[in-house]
Amino acid sequence: MLLGIVLCGAGVLAWLLMLQLGQRVHDKSSLHRATDAASYSAAIFQARALNMHAYLNRAQLAHQIAMAHIIGVATAAQFRAKLGQQAQRRNPPPSLIGAFFGPQHSAAYVAALSGGLGDPFSQQTFRHAFLRHERVVHHVLSRVRSQQIQQLDQQRQDAIQRILVRNIGHSGSALRGNSLKELGLSIQVMIDESKGFVVQHSANDSTWRNFLTTLVRQYGYLDKRNKTQRNIWLVNVRCPHRRHELRRRGRLELGADGQWHSEESLSFHALRHNRLIGCYHREYPMGWAVLETKSSQTMHAESSGIAMDFNRRPFWRWARAQSGALWNIFSGRENPLAQSFGTSAAIRWTSKGLGQYAQIAEGRQHDPIRFALRVQQRLKNAVTITSESTAQTYFESPLHKSRPSLFEPYWRATLIPNLQTNSVIMHGSTSISQGAVQ
Repeated sequence: MLLGIVLCGAGVLAWLLMLQLGQRVHDKSSLHRATDAASYSAAIFQARALNMHAYLNRAQLAHQIAMAHIIGVATAAQFRAKLGQQAQRRNPPPSLIGAFFGPQHSAAYVAALSGGLGDPFSQQTFRHAFLRHERVVHHVLSRVRSQQIQQLDQQRQDAIQRILVRNIGHSGSALRGNSLKELGLSIQVMIDESKGFVVQHSANDSTWRNFLTTLVRQYGYLDKRNKTQRNIWLVNVRCPHRRHELRRRGRLELGADGQWHSEESLSFHALRHNRLIGCYHREYPMGWAVLETKSSQTMHAESSGIAMDFNRRPFWRWARAQSGALWNIFSGRENPLAQSFGTSAAIRWTSKGLGQYAQIAEGRQHDPIRFALRVQQRLKNAVTITSESTAQTYFESPLHKSRPSLFEPYWRATLIPNLQTNSVIMHGSTSISQGAVQ
């Protein structure tokens, strides 16, 4: 009987030890699972933030392309109005244009009259549309981008706390609770390489301008409109290689200061001969328009004082007095007089420029963002268990050729083997407070 009692006691003790060991293994497993989920969730938040920056950059590009189209359409509307005014004045006559270059050009010239001789309301409509897009770029997108950078740490910490509480306090651990304190948890961030990974740059720099210029080239409406039509027959025996010309010029350009410049012009260039300068083209402007954006600091009235009457001053003398204009009337490339008229009556809109965009910090384009957590839990019997987990955010494009950037939303997250903290660069080592999670 005594031996039986001893054996029963030993069995009960072994059963209690086995139960305690099983509970310890279960707690350790629960802590490991929760720590992996927390570090992976932190990497997921980083990936979502980077993808958000990519979408914001793309949205900003789309708005600026829309602004470029608005500028182009507004310039074209002003150009049509001027073309209609010249057609009404018959300067030059539509019949002359049709005789030299064909009835289709004469019909297009006269068709400008159908839209009226001016529409200030349409210009105001274009201006308001431009301002709405600019407001989105400089206020909405910029604010969301800044908040995304500033609030990432707090959002990530909140996510880590929620994941730990839900996975430990509600799923079979020895302790139950709804906060880190009740669960005896303390959290330490061992590795955080997200610090300084995303920076904001002025959109006037070369990277953004190259992206925007490349996109502008995809739209034929925003491309240069340089066409020249010549009459067929000989005009002047002293200039057998020259003809009358109808020159259409148009361009939309982005300046180095992030401001847009758009111009349209159409001129009839009548072939002339002068014993002093030889063969040249006498320009008769048919339509012109210039629209440009300026910052509020540089906005000012400009007037070039263009003389509209060349009865007393020959055209070629005026051209010689203008910088480069004399070469233009010989080379047959531009419409100097029409462009001067357009500059003199240019429409100028105030603009804040291109704003800012998000980019990966210099030297970190090829590095993943690693994040490591160490979580400790103090159990009821004063035993402390520890778990570590490491995750990373990385870029993987379906094309497998794209470099990591904040213009493509292909950032992902994954768990990786734990790193030895004494052999890696520590970008941050912080503790997360153990306040209650709401």
